[in-house]
Amino acid sequence: MKRILWIVLIIGVIVGAYYLIRTYRDNLPIPDNVTLEFPLKNGSFVITNSGKSYDIHTLPVEEYALDITKQGNDLNIFKSVNSSLEDDPTYGISVYSPCYGNVKNTKDGVKDQPFRVRDRSAGGGNSITIGCDGFDVYMAHFKSNTLLVKEGDIVNVGQEIAKVGNSGNTTGPHLHLMAYMWNEDNTERIPLPMLFLGRYLYRWDIFKN
Repeated sequence: MKRILWIVLIIGVIVGAYYLIRTYRDNLPIPDNVTLEFPLKNGSFVITNSGKSYDIHTLPVEEYALDITKQGNDLNIFKSVNSSLEDDPTYGISVYSPCYGNVKNTKDGVKDQPFRVRDRSAGGGNSITIGCDGFDVYMAHFKSNTLLVKEGDIVNVGQEIAKVGNSGNTTGPHLHLMAYMWNEDNTERIPLPMLFLGRYLYRWDIFKN
């Protein structure tokens, strides 16, 4: 009986600590930020990385970068290079423009990598940069040859622009997303926090859209 009480107490402490941390975190002031439309639809999505984490998002401009997968996605560490990308729930889902703006840059034709095999030389792989209202949004790791926009195009909020892939320096299908503005002499990109429906998303947060 005592053992059961101890287990219940420990679980209660863990759950209580989780909610205290979450409440504290959600009430932290967010520095200058931008409001975006969430770029994925029709599901629940997990923030697998938010900002710098170990050897991920190591560039200064990636301070607030997000990696996003569809919920139900198996951890890539349990998948072998022979696993099928097509069986992954994130692979091939549509990506939508998070803002109204002009397409400033695109990259396509980079092949999708097998699970757990990084192509470090390819960086973000297939990617799109959109110039929004005073800032840029960069999205990466798209599926090869699925880009629906080109440099110079005007895109609307919610317009489909590509599909999630596994191209570049990545171990599994996900969408890399970040926002930034240039300094006055256009020599440095200043990272910007992103809000979605008023929420700043942390690692392991779930966003339903």
